[in-house]
Amino acid sequence: MPGNPDPASTPTLREIARRAGVSHTTISLALRNDPVLPAKTRMRLRRLADTMGYRPNVLVSALMTQVRMRHPRRTTEVIGFLTGGPTPEDWRGHSAMAGFHLGAMERAKDLGMQLEPFWLGGDGVRTREVCRILRTRSIRGNLIAPFPVPNYPQQLDWAQLVCVALGYAFPAQSLHRATHHHFRGSLCAVEHLRTLGYRRIGFMLEESENQRVGYAWLGGYLAGRLTFGGAPLEPLFTPAQPDLAGVRRWLRRERPDVVLGFGPRQAAALEAAGCRIPRDIAFAALDVQQARLAGRADMSGIDQNLPLIGATAVDILAGRLYHNEHGLPPRPVLSMVEGFWVAGKTAPALFRP
Repeated sequence: MPGNPDPASTPTLREIARRAGVSHTTISLALRNDPVLPAKTRMRLRRLADTMGYRPNVLVSALMTQVRMRHPRRTTEVIGFLTGGPTPEDWRGHSAMAGFHLGAMERAKDLGMQLEPFWLGGDGVRTREVCRILRTRSIRGNLIAPFPVPNYPQQLDWAQLVCVALGYAFPAQSLHRATHHHFRGSLCAVEHLRTLGYRRIGFMLEESENQRVGYAWLGGYLAGRLTFGGAPLEPLFTPAQPDLAGVRRWLRRERPDVVLGFGPRQAAALEAAGCRIPRDIAFAALDVQQARLAGRADMSGIDQNLPLIGATAVDILAGRLYHNEHGLPPRPVLSMVEGFWVAGKTAPALFRP
């Protein structure tokens, strides 16, 4: 095992190259994990450098990056924003994807890169075609937005791409991810609703939404109820189109004074069931951005900090691009960004005598 050598005794690239019988340029490419070299060659040369006690100097690396940027390529590096859904523009109607894109676009610009959307088609039918386009245009880095259908039958060319997932896109793949801290978001909502005076906090969510985030929203709601008190109401999980008769039965049985749900669809279901918000029942959204997209700018609830999630994903991707880390990472990292409570008109403070 190599120790911690004196920086003055750290071997140079040329010394490692002489030991390996290759050029110092080849050593440099190997240490930067450049895919121009075969993976086995990179691994062999990096192991040799490690055995000889080589340690990269981060200050020198940063300086060389600046030197290389003095002679930039004529074209800005493009990173892909991979989307799914029924149409190429469908993602713009979803708060998470629109928010992710905004933050990612701004951070990419700050880093001298350009973000460009690529549509994989309904049910992923254009996946192979998009992979060919990415290869042809030498687009290495990609952000993968959440898809309406979580698992597409056609997979991306993982070995050739540098990918970071937004939210829980392609959940079966070991991808680095940036996402909202759903557990903390739900917990934060319960805490604020209790502070506003609500005792009977109902929880209403589509079953698919609950599953998509690994039941984190439900976990945060239950933890909030245990932590901050309140009546133990049974959560209601619905299909995409809620059964209004079932919603009415749940309301009569549980008698919530406020309902916590994802956003406008749950609020619309309560109104269709005969409730006036907030006169008859209060409502808080776990995603106020989606409510705003649906024209409900007055909604109380959680701002998921979506642009910051997109920016965080670009930061992760930039690090992987710098180190040429193609393929699926052996130990993926999940980066969670916390949201914050937004006061609105749909869950006003209660004042009881």
